[in-house]
Amino acid sequence: MSSYTFFLTGVIISLFVGIIAFKADALTKSGTIAAILVGISVFFFGGLDWFLLLSVFFITSMLLTRIKNARKEEANRNFAKGGVRDFWQVAANGAIAALSAVAFYFYKNELFLYSFIAAVSTMTFDTWATEAGILGKSNPVLVTTGRQVRVGTSGAISVQGTLVGLAGSALIGACAYYFFTLFNSPLQGVSISPSLFLFLAVSLAGGFFGSLADSFLGATVQIMYYCTKCKKETECKTHYCSVKTTQIRGIDWFDNDFVNLLASLFGALVGVGVFALFGQ
Repeated sequence: MSSYTFFLTGVIISLFVGIIAFKADALTKSGTIAAILVGISVFFFGGLDWFLLLSVFFITSMLLTRIKNARKEEANRNFAKGGVRDFWQVAANGAIAALSAVAFYFYKNELFLYSFIAAVSTMTFDTWATEAGILGKSNPVLVTTGRQVRVGTSGAISVQGTLVGLAGSALIGACAYYFFTLFNSPLQGVSISPSLFLFLAVSLAGGFFGSLADSFLGATVQIMYYCTKCKKETECKTHYCSVKTTQIRGIDWFDNDFVNLLASLFGALVGVGVFALFGQ
């Protein structure tokens, strides 16, 4: 298959997936554009197996966010948790994975394969843990203090969320091993032997520590506001009650999207570190 044909195939498949997500109200118009760009990059520079692994995250996360209940609706109104994702939300989550695929294509270094797996795992862990935490019956605790906080609060963790997040990362690791063994297309001249243990270790460690970094940043430097009318913390400059909120902590430009980007990067670096320890 020529490069042009392969690129066109990636465009068609990414368009198809993006349109389905848009029709399912999982993405805004701008979010659909970002998802298509990320999908094309991963498909063309990585391969079908890279794209399929990214699709596992995307499809499972989309299904989880479709589960509705009162606690989730409340969290979505106050915080950037789930719901319909826009351009910057998709870009922040998918940028490190896409860049890993591009770097692998040009540098032919297997480190970028493992950074890709860990980045996807971080996204999966964080999304699965968030959804499970919101749906759980008990309130989560702030990662920095252990104090109980409202469901959906940035920087909060829960036992059920962590366990579900680990399951998501394990799924990514297992799927990575299966896809990369079945298709064998991500190697592009790089000689590696896919190892289930290594893929699981990279995925679990990357996902766990990447998500932990997300929670720590969310509890410390992410910008947060307070609604004086509803007496609630929120990530929104204007609360859903239409009252303009007051900043109570964090850095002005350090929003949830930037937190997700840095968490994905940290998870990818952890994955590379695990490969350096066990893969040589």
